[in-house]
Amino acid sequence: MDLDSPSILDERLLSCLAKEPPDIGVLWEICSHFEWLNREKTIDDIASWLGPADGLKILDCACGSGFPAIDLAARGYDVTSSDGSLLMLEHFRRNARREGMDIQPAHVRWDELSAHHGEAAFDVVMCRGCSLLYAGTWDDNRPPDRTMLTAAIREFVACVRPGGRLYVDVSSAESLESLEPQWTRRPGLTVGGHSIGLREVVTNHPDRGIRIWRSWLDIDGVTYEFERRSHYLPHDELVDLLADAGLVDIREEKMQSEHYEVFAGKRPD
Repeated sequence: MDLDSPSILDERLLSCLAKEPPDIGVLWEICSHFEWLNREKTIDDIASWLGPADGLKILDCACGSGFPAIDLAARGYDVTSSDGSLLMLEHFRRNARREGMDIQPAHVRWDELSAHHGEAAFDVVMCRGCSLLYAGTWDDNRPPDRTMLTAAIREFVACVRPGGRLYVDVSSAESLESLEPQWTRRPGLTVGGHSIGLREVVTNHPDRGIRIWRSWLDIDGVTYEFERRSHYLPHDELVDLLADAGLVDIREEKMQSEHYEVFAGKRPD
């Protein structure tokens, strides 16, 4: 896949390659390039789910490198952005500047959400990019602790106003069923003269409650290896956690443009 032509050059990818050596944020930027090839369609679908922007207050509590928070803000949505990873926030700020958006995301861990942002302060709380599964593990790759997962969901719900909604995505049911390593080799990229290759493998360990994601990122012939452990969370267990946190009307949303599977629930009035 050649992105050298100025008409299709992805400046977001090119700017992240200035990071040397590449960190987990660079890896995520490249992964998300493949996972949401039609970003405009994804934003259209999310905006349709959200409804009109007027008067709607949104918290993206796993804003990462800025998709979709920056795009939604550009469409007039009142989006508050925070993330627990300082590395990811570096990429967010760079992307916001590139888009000409004056957005200042906050560094907030999920166990601090309601204390920092306020209880019942938002009409919608979003946690996308399969971020929930990395509760307590993302930056330091520590073994998943189930109590961190439960506590994170309770904090999400605490920030939702009565009658408001939570939007969270997780791995597909199909990807959770396999006990064999699941390999993906992404198409090669050429970005501004840089050659990029990406291989990934995900392995489920249901007995340990863990999924292991290993990635090999090749940039101009140099390979960088990454590994992250996340929670193994079947969909029925997610629904139970959402219900235990006080949500009702919990359902899987059919969002064709989303890479992961979306679940939503409502905080009772």
